[in-house]
Amino acid sequence: MPRPVFQKRIIGELINADSSGKMNTLGCVADINSDGRPDYVTCGRNGTMAWFENKGDGEWAKHHIARVASQECGGCAFDLTGNGFPDIINGSDASEDEMNWWENTGDFSSREWTRRVIAKTGRNQMHDTMIGEIKNDGIKYLAFTNQGTNVPDGGTTIYCIPIPADPYQSPWPGLEIIAEGKHLPNSRHTWNSAGVQPEEGLALGDVDHDGKDELVCGTSYYKWVDGKWKAVRFTDRNYITCKIAVADIDNDGKNEIILSEGDAYIYGHDEGCKLAWFKDTGSGDWAEHIIDTGLLDAHSLAAADLCGNGNLDLFVGEIGAVERSCDCEDYIIRPPRLMVYENNGHGYFSTRHIIDEGTGTHEAVLIVPTDGRTLDIIGKPLHGPEQWKVHRWFRER
Repeated sequence: MPRPVFQKRIIGELINADSSGKMNTLGCVADINSDGRPDYVTCGRNGTMAWFENKGDGEWAKHHIARVASQECGGCAFDLTGNGFPDIINGSDASEDEMNWWENTGDFSSREWTRRVIAKTGRNQMHDTMIGEIKNDGIKYLAFTNQGTNVPDGGTTIYCIPIPADPYQSPWPGLEIIAEGKHLPNSRHTWNSAGVQPEEGLALGDVDHDGKDELVCGTSYYKWVDGKWKAVRFTDRNYITCKIAVADIDNDGKNEIILSEGDAYIYGHDEGCKLAWFKDTGSGDWAEHIIDTGLLDAHSLAAADLCGNGNLDLFVGEIGAVERSCDCEDYIIRPPRLMVYENNGHGYFSTRHIIDEGTGTHEAVLIVPTDGRTLDIIGKPLHGPEQWKVHRWFRER
């Protein structure tokens, strides 16, 4: 199949004036002004949250949302108020314990968006959010991971909370724990005295093939059964700081689970991270299929037909490695890459297409342009020489 070709363009710059922001954290895509085009939202840990308006014909315009502090990555956008304009949902970093939302009224004047509290958990550092019918009961829930860096166990608590008819109440009622104390061993995690790594990543899909969706987090999935949550560990291998996708990648009509380790180098693993997929063998065991190793923190992952062969290929983007003592230096070891792993239709990814080399990206996603015929990529670096720039890779073929 022909190699997919993308053209990188800088579509804007956050210009975060607060030097304590350090890392460029939040990044998500939504049609913020409801004009039919995908826009982009981003912020650093501290400083400015902004959205970049997709004006069409390659033109973008930056708009201020709010001054923010202590923000983590993994947020999302969803219309909570029913006014047709998606609001922003994001959680605190390791210094705070809040999940918040910013109201999008559809008034895009210079005034700041109002921030409201969804939940205060008493545990610092949120990392992932997603919205879906995770209990298969017709109710939409916000699910999020809370790594609890301020508590002794150092393990993730997975929460869910139903989206209320009145989202203006603060905090929202019905906060529920799906699982807690979820961690894996990592003796190289120097920031955690217990030598453990909180689990990360959220995805939703039918992974046990019962016709109902399960919530996947880290190396386990969670089912709502008879009024309680049941946890199923699908691998005993040590996959830390996961990004997760659920898709049928071997064309057998059943979903598989794809994992990439998003922060392995950052958390002490100089050998880099793994990319793999896992298949339910039908006997309760899951077969591990390693696609690649030595990646420099593959914190962007998506499954889509990117090679035009009718199969679900994998898009993977690397953060890149910098000196751990400073978040803003040049990349070391080698240039980070954006890659497409071509699927032969049976889950074999022997061909790797490098579509960009030298640009680190974090939380990059695939977007559908208004022509509806191709998939582009949009993202921003976590750190490195282009830290506050926003990149879009336009599909050329």
